[in-house]
Amino acid sequence: MEKTEKIKRLVWVKFINTPTPYIFDGGDLDLKYGDLVIVVTEVGQSVGRVLGDADDVDSEKLGDIKSVLRKVDQADLKKLQQIKSSEKKSFDFCLECINARNLPMKLSKVEQTFDETKTIFYFTAEERVDFRELLKDLVEKCGTRIELRQIGSRQEAAMLGGIGGCGRQLCCTGFLRSFQRVSVKMAKDQNLTLNPNKISGICGKLKCCLAYEEEAYSNLINNLPKPGKKVYLDQGACTVVSINVMNQSFIARTPDRRFIKAIPSDILTKEEYTELHGEEKREEGLTSKEVSQDRSSGKKNRRSSRKTKKRGRGS
Repeated sequence: MEKTEKIKRLVWVKFINTPTPYIFDGGDLDLKYGDLVIVVTEVGQSVGRVLGDADDVDSEKLGDIKSVLRKVDQADLKKLQQIKSSEKKSFDFCLECINARNLPMKLSKVEQTFDETKTIFYFTAEERVDFRELLKDLVEKCGTRIELRQIGSRQEAAMLGGIGGCGRQLCCTGFLRSFQRVSVKMAKDQNLTLNPNKISGICGKLKCCLAYEEEAYSNLINNLPKPGKKVYLDQGACTVVSINVMNQSFIARTPDRRFIKAIPSDILTKEEYTELHGEEKREEGLTSKEVSQDRSSGKKNRRSSRKTKKRGRGS
C-alpha cells in the first residue's frame, strides 16, 4: 500500500502578547480568519488567532514548523477563564513583591501557557535589574517554571493595547506585524510640528504611522529645492524660504525682497538665466541705438531742409 502524505496547510497565527505573527502547520483542520486555535510553541501550548493562509515562499527559510493542535472549544474557553484568573493573582503577587523590594522595574503583564507549565512575567526597566530574590518568591508562589522577560515600551503598548491620538486602536495592537524604524526626519519631511506630544504615541516613542507615507514624501521632496537654497527664477537669483510638499510648490525671496510662489519647473539653470537676461539686455541696447539713429537722421533732415530754403531765397 502507498503511504498517504499528511495534508500540510500553512497558516499565520498571531498571539495576544506580540504583534509578530508566526507560521504553523494547520494540517487538515478547517481554519479561517479569526479562529482561535491551540498551537505548540517552544514554551508550551498557547492560544492564538488565525490571520490567514501562508505561502510556501513565506516558509521556505523556516526550519521545523510547529503544528496547530485544534480549534478552541467550549471546554478550552472555560479553561482560558481560569488561566486569566490565575494570571491576575500572579500579577498582583508579583507587584507586591516588586514594591516590597523597591525594585526599579514596572510590571506590564503576566502570561501563563495553556498547559499551565510556565508563567512569563513581562516588565519594563530603564536599567539592569537584579531580580534573583523576586524569582525565588514567584517560583514558590506559582509552582510552575518562571520567566522574567524585559520588554521595551513599544512592545508594552502592543501587548496592553489602547487608543491612539487618531481615535483608533493602536496600529501595533491591531495589524502591524513588526516594529518599523521611525526617525524625526520623517516628521520633518512631512512638515509636521516637532512637538513631542504631537508626534509621539502612548508608548512615548515616535508614532509608527510616520513611516507609512515616508517613501512618498521622500520622492516628492526630491523634486523641490531645500529651504535656504539659491535658485534662478525669472525675477533673478532668489532664496527658497519654505516648501509645500503636497502642492509641489515653494516660496522664494527675490533680490528686491519680495516673496513669490513658484513650482520646480520655474527654476532656471545658471546658463539659462544668463542667456535669458543677456538677450533682454541686447534687445534693450538695440532699441536705444535705433532711437539715437532716428534722432541723428532727423537732425540731418532738418539741416538739409534749411540749406534748401536758403538757396531758394538767394536765387
